[in-house]
Amino acid sequence: MDTLTDNRRNIILIVGILFAFLYYPLLGHFVFYGQSHTLQMVLYSRLFIWLEVALLFCYARWGEKSRLLLWAEKSNGFWFYPASFAALYLLAIGAGIVSKIPLAFGLHDNQQVVREMAVIVNKNVPLMVFFCLTAGFTEELIFRGYLVPRLEALFKNKTAAVVVSAVMFSLAHYHYFSISETIFTFCLGVVFAIYYQWYRNIKVLIFTHAFIDFVSFVIFGYLQAHHLQR
Repeated sequence: MDTLTDNRRNIILIVGILFAFLYYPLLGHFVFYGQSHTLQMVLYSRLFIWLEVALLFCYARWGEKSRLLLWAEKSNGFWFYPASFAALYLLAIGAGIVSKIPLAFGLHDNQQVVREMAVIVNKNVPLMVFFCLTAGFTEELIFRGYLVPRLEALFKNKTAAVVVSAVMFSLAHYHYFSISETIFTFCLGVVFAIYYQWYRNIKVLIFTHAFIDFVSFVIFGYLQAHHLQR
């Protein structure tokens, strides 16, 4: 009887994990396939990801009979938050450096999709803010808040949960067709998953993720403007 219960629990976990991972790559492909990168498309794609969070919330509540975030948030003192942010941001810079290593050896990287997206987002400040907040909230809720605890429960192994969630996070960004973006998101996924395992604090991850994206867009906008002036 216990075996049947464990098997049913594992099936429920696997269904939720696969849905969380495949929702955008599969359903998003059918919804947005062939569409050019426009302001409307970027906006609709962000709303599409918010829908995934809503669906996962419903699945967790009625399918799993649990919460979206299995791990309760830990309360911490004031200085925990700026210290965590600073450490995570420095590690993100390190991940960015690592992601450029293949390029230093002459490997060609396709940045076209990333540039097209950045150009569109940089033209509209409210969209930029919405884009960054969406990435921070939805991706952290999905890949860290939802997936990491369930992968750990499924594999009964913390390391496997970190690696698999990071691979899923990286593959979810493969639609940019950028090698450096894929490596960066994998490294960031490892760092963020370990942090979430240690400190059980999703708020810091959400803020840091959104800030990383915002700074990236600001830097891109500055470099683009400087290039046009030359």
